[in-house]
Amino acid sequence: MVPEGKINNFLENLAEALELQAECLSKDTKLDSISWDSLAVISCIALADEFFGVMLSGEELSKAITIEDIINLILEKV
Repeated sequence: MVPEGKINNFLENLAEALELQAECLSKDTKLDSISWDSLAVISCIALADEFFGVMLSGEELSKAITIEDIINLILEKV
């Protein structure tokens, strides 16, 4: 079980990488409503590795629709 605080810290860092306010990013946020581009994907991959020690692929992330989908991908691999 991953502590909620660790997930929140990941989200805060992801928001910073995407140049968003932390409160603008929640589990319900749809990726197509934010600046989700190739740089965002690379940042997400790096943060997932840094915070959780898991490697996500660009292909896996391309199937994600919301931030919660990304979190679920990470939790499946932890």
